[in-house]
Amino acid sequence: MFTGTRLIATQMESENMVRHGLLSYVAGVGTLIASAAGAEWHGQLILASDYLYRGYSKSRGNPVVQARIDYQAPGPWFGGLGLSKVGFDDGWYRDRAEIELKPYLGWRQALGSGWQAELSAAGYVYDGKLFGKRADYAEIFGALHYRDWLSFSASVAPDAYRRGADVLNYAVNYRRDLLDNLQFSAGLGYHQAEQLLAADYFYWNAGISWFPVSYLALDLRYADVNLDDEWRFHRSQGFYPRLQDNKFLFSLSIGF
Repeated sequence: MFTGTRLIATQMESENMVRHGLLSYVAGVGTLIASAAGAEWHGQLILASDYLYRGYSKSRGNPVVQARIDYQAPGPWFGGLGLSKVGFDDGWYRDRAEIELKPYLGWRQALGSGWQAELSAAGYVYDGKLFGKRADYAEIFGALHYRDWLSFSASVAPDAYRRGADVLNYAVNYRRDLLDNLQFSAGLGYHQAEQLLAADYFYWNAGISWFPVSYLALDLRYADVNLDDEWRFHRSQGFYPRLQDNKFLFSLSIGF
């Protein structure tokens, strides 16, 4: 098994990066950098071939640099902040967003027999507009985790991207150590986003993460979504990110 000095986060949209979704949402590795009264800090710097999020790209299918820092309090509370380069298909708009900040705060509780419950809230804050409109919004998550290899999650994003759409998402994530430095992971999600994207759909991913040293991770995975080509021509709510189906994703993550 891998040592406790690294933190895996698989992105489905793979989120997703996720404690989830997550996910959602690319995989990474973080190392313990500080300990005070039982508190833990972890950090990651990630180079990803695409910012894939629940079946669509937040970077037009282009590579991005991402970073995140995570804090685990001595008790059940945790929090953190993620940062990513973004680039939606709105290049003709002025004042378009190029940076996404994702602060989050959560609480988890052991349930016994290897199970944990988790509640959290995250924000998506942009330095500009998406498709000509302000798009900052929040999302609330609930999750159940079994040991360190199986997770179930559900979330709701009221007024997602400020388009007047309430979006739900459901996901299951699985990961399993194959060797001391090799891990398989996969995720399946259902994005109930017809109000926002003119469709409800499934998305999934599967891949391998390799940890040549404790602070470095290389991840290769395949991602797909069950939306047909007609979806590409919808302009629901003036928000139309780029679909990313039948795609291989690669990421390199450095823990600090």
